[in-house]
Amino acid sequence: MSQQLGNQAKWKPWKGLVLFIITIGVILLGGVLSEHIGLWGTLITQVVMLGMSLIVCLINDTPFKEVFPIRKPTVRDIIGAVLMWIGSYGIGIASIHLAGVLLPDRYSQVTGSLNTMLTKGGVLLALFVAVICPPICEEAITRGAILSHFRSFRKDYMTVLIIGIMFGAMHTDAIRFFNTFLLGSVTAYLVVKRNNIMLASLVHFLQNFVTGGMQVIMSAVSSANSTAAAVTSKTMPPVVYLGSTMVTFCFAPVCLVLGQHLIKRQVQISKGQSKSGKLWPKLVIAIVLSLASLIIGLVLQNKYLPEYVQVK
Repeated sequence: MSQQLGNQAKWKPWKGLVLFIITIGVILLGGVLSEHIGLWGTLITQVVMLGMSLIVCLINDTPFKEVFPIRKPTVRDIIGAVLMWIGSYGIGIASIHLAGVLLPDRYSQVTGSLNTMLTKGGVLLALFVAVICPPICEEAITRGAILSHFRSFRKDYMTVLIIGIMFGAMHTDAIRFFNTFLLGSVTAYLVVKRNNIMLASLVHFLQNFVTGGMQVIMSAVSSANSTAAAVTSKTMPPVVYLGSTMVTFCFAPVCLVLGQHLIKRQVQISKGQSKSGKLWPKLVIAIVLSLASLIIGLVLQNKYLPEYVQVK
């Protein structure tokens, strides 16, 4: 069972579902607002979600430190969290390109709108909204307030699965659903197992810095490079990106398994338990999946990349 703290055990799951629905409504309204005032609309949405999470604590008469637990992470915690992020990131990016193969029109629309949003409104504001706010505000509402309603579940995987699905749905995007589902699941797992929202925020920060922050910085450094990248993303089909991602991140399953093992081991150490559970069976499966990813990725690259290069 996930670690429970005081009043959280009394929070009802159905109220968590209601809070999730309200959050979806706020996000949709925020999207409309962003169409009129740009990134300021996104910033307002983030602040509202943070405020909602604090209000929920007050309504439930629960101390903030219970809903947003902060502890000094161990070295094993940090390494495990980073490895889990690397694994989920690689698999998630591949899922985006796979969705692009299945839904090419929607893929172009989503990637184009994200590029436009992140490259307008000023560099500092874009970095603050894309990189700094989500690890605080989104974590507060999802891994804090919403997750707290499911602390009473006996099976940890149920809590993790529910929060992952909710987080994926909160992004209201079929192309990125599985990617955000993985991010939501990993961060929920870290909070459930280590009772430390700092680990979730760390993973969320890394995700947003790599996917959004780097894009903003590159755009600011060279507008010419940004233009070239935009042309390439429109010209190159998603199947080519899929092959490249599967090769580049072929080790993702191994990272995911090793990271989860480190977190699980730290839980055992914290509880004074002896080492239990075998790593090798999971690791062997992960290695097989990694090799399969490498082979499939190379096949896709050899089939589609030469054609693209020839056209270029």
